[in-house]
Amino acid sequence: MSKITLGMLKIISPKSVWEKEERDFTPWVAENIQEVSSVIGIPLVVEQTEKRVGAYELDIFARVDGTDKPVIIENQLEETDHKHLGQLLTYASGLDASIVIWIAPEVTDEHKAAINWLNQIAKDSVSFFLIRPEVVKIGDSLPAARFHLVTGPSEFSRTIRDVVDDEDAPRHSFRRSFWTGLIETMGHAGHSWASGRRPGKESWIGFPIGRSGIGVNVSMASGSRMRVEIYVYRDEGKEIFDLLYSKKSEIESKFPNEIISWERLDDAFASRVAVYRPYRKSDVESDTKERKELYSWIIPNILRFREIAIKYLRE
Repeated sequence: MSKITLGMLKIISPKSVWEKEERDFTPWVAENIQEVSSVIGIPLVVEQTEKRVGAYELDIFARVDGTDKPVIIENQLEETDHKHLGQLLTYASGLDASIVIWIAPEVTDEHKAAINWLNQIAKDSVSFFLIRPEVVKIGDSLPAARFHLVTGPSEFSRTIRDVVDDEDAPRHSFRRSFWTGLIETMGHAGHSWASGRRPGKESWIGFPIGRSGIGVNVSMASGSRMRVEIYVYRDEGKEIFDLLYSKKSEIESKFPNEIISWERLDDAFASRVAVYRPYRKSDVESDTKERKELYSWIIPNILRFREIAIKYLRE
């Protein structure tokens, strides 16, 4: 039997990659906001960096993609401290934030407890997340960054509150049920890469392709339509969209029974290529024939878009 040689994974200091917070770390987080989105399970779109809030400057101001819900992100390269906690609360109140994210490589027990307490008292009006960045290398490789969720709102407690307090609870319950059924159906069909997930209450669910910032999503779009798409979270120059559009004939040939919607979204950071299908919520709220038919439409389109994204966009 041949001997297998593996490299040693080393954790290195974030400051060896990002020397200055404002000059280096904040722009990197903004450009790779999809990594933060993946950790918290919510799609984010950056609006502005170093945003003025009174006498202070917020590191990153974002919104939940497809909504007007404000998101504030404060990051640092040092251990969490009272100064940044105070700034977070100041920014959250000044911007009426729906989501507050604190990113730091070292987290004290006191500040973790503070974030947990804020989530307990905030109920569903605002969600607080504490995220720890980690930089790793294997041998002499380039450094790679990954994020770890230190703490956030309890999904279990939030689910209970949805049922008890939130007037939108039926909508959330429907989404969880629908996405759970979709994932189970894909798993049973042998698509193991789609399994092992716990869907949330959002109106979309994403499937990564192996490149940050790009995913194949399924969304409950406006007008009672289901949408399957290649979604690019940050495509300001529209280079990725234009690359796909240059393959328009080939891509459309893979969808003989669909009309492809080419959405460059020139006024947004993002772009998408999508197909749509109308549905009636009342017909697919449970495990009905109509829901199975909708899954039978969604899944092949996920597979087609995933194949296209991997072929043209993963590298």
